Amino acid sequence: MATFTENQVRQFYVATATGSDVIAPLQVDSSHAATDLKAKSAGACQFIISPDGDTAHLNYKGPSDDGVQRSDVLKKCNVVSVNLTDAADMVHKNRKAVITLAAAFKSSSNLAVAGDYVLNVEIQNYIAIGNDSIKVKFGAVRGTTSTTASDFYKKMAISLAKNFARESVPMVKIGISTAATGASPTEITAKTDISSLSSITAASITIEEVEQPWRRGAAKVEYVNFNVYASELLNGGIDQIWGKVQFAGSAKYTDGTSSSDTVSAGGTQKNSKAVADMEYFFHKERGDQYGEVGFPNNIDTTYQVDPANTDGYSFIDIHYYELGNSHNVGKSEKTLTVVGTKANLKKLFGSPATTGQSATPATGLYLWLDGTGVNIKTSASW
Repeated sequence: MATFTENQVRQFYVATATGSDVIAPLQVDSSHAATDLKAKSAGACQFIISPDGDTAHLNYKGPSDDGVQRSDVLKKCNVVSVNLTDAADMVHKNRKAVITLAAAFKSSSNLAVAGDYVLNVEIQNYIAIGNDSIKVKFGAVRGTTSTTASDFYKKMAISLAKNFARESVPMVKIGISTAATGASPTEITAKTDISSLSSITAASITIEEVEQPWRRGAAKVEYVNFNVYASELLNGGIDQIWGKVQFAGSAKYTDGTSSSDTVSAGGTQKNSKAVADMEYFFHKERGDQYGEVGFPNNIDTTYQVDPANTDGYSFIDIHYYELGNSHNVGKSEKTLTVVGTKANLKKLFGSPATTGQSATPATGLYLWLDGTGVNIKTSASW
C-alpha cells in the first residue's frame, strides 16, 4: 500500500503496537541504522531523521497484509505547524438540561398556579439532515394547586418519555432527580408507571442527549443539539413562563438570570468512533479497493482503530507542504497524522527541553525542529 503520493492530503497511521514496538525517533548515520520493523507487531512505528538532519519520515508496520510502509519525506524547512492532542481533550460532553419550576409557580411543595403546563424540546439537525431540520417534541401536564411539585415533575417526565418513544432512534433520555442540580437522575421511559416512583421526591426534570447509532464509513458520529422551552401560563392576569431551564456547564438559566445551582455533568462520548471513520476514509484515499469497491472482488482491509476503545485516541498532527521545482512550482499542503495512546505518541515524538536544576535537552522531533520557529502546540492534558 503506497503512501508516497501527490494527492493524499492526510497520511494517517495508527500506533497500536505494544510500547516496545513504538520506538523513539532516530537520526541515522554510519553507526545508527533504522530499526527493522518487519519482525515487529502491527502498529509499530518510528520517526527516522536523515544524517544531515534536513528531513524526517515515519516508518510504519501495518497489519500483515499491508507490511512496512513509509510516510512522505518531511523537509524540516517545510514543516508549518505541529499539534499534539490528548484524547482527554477531545471528549464530547453530552448536552444536558435541568428543568425546575419558577418561583412564582411553586407554593411550598405544591403548584401555585392551576393550568396546562407544556414543556417543548426542540431537536436541531434532526436525523442529521441539517440545522434547518428541526423537530419539536413536548410533554404536557394538567396541574392544580393540590398537585405536588414532585408529582408534577414525574408526570411531565413520563409525558415527555411517551412522546419521544415514537421516534425510531432515541435522541434524548428523560429523568427525574431529587436535586435541583439534576444529579443522579432516575431514568423515565414510556413504560414507567408513576406508582413505581412513589419513594422518590423529585426536585427537577433532566433531559440528556443519547449517543446516536454509528456504522463505520456509513453513519458518522452525530451529536444531538437540543433546546428546551417551558410554555407561558396565565398567573395573576399576566402570562409568565412556568419553568427555569439550565444546561450543564452554564451558571445561568436560559432566560439569562443567574443560577445558584451547578448542574451535574451528563455522560461523555470518546473520539474512538470518529477516529475509526478517519481510518476508513483515509484508507479509501489510498485506493478505492480499501473501501470495498467492487465487492465481493475486493481487498479486505484490516482496520486497527477500535471504535469501542473507552480511552479514546490521542493525536500527532504534523502540517507541512511539498514544493515543486523548475517548471513544477506547485505548493501542496498536507498533514501527517498518527493516533494512539498518549504514552505511545509521547515516546514516538520525543520530549521537549526542560529548564531549572534538573534541566534536560530536547529529544526526538522536538530537537529536530528546534530553531525552525515551528510552534509545537500541546493540548491542556498532554
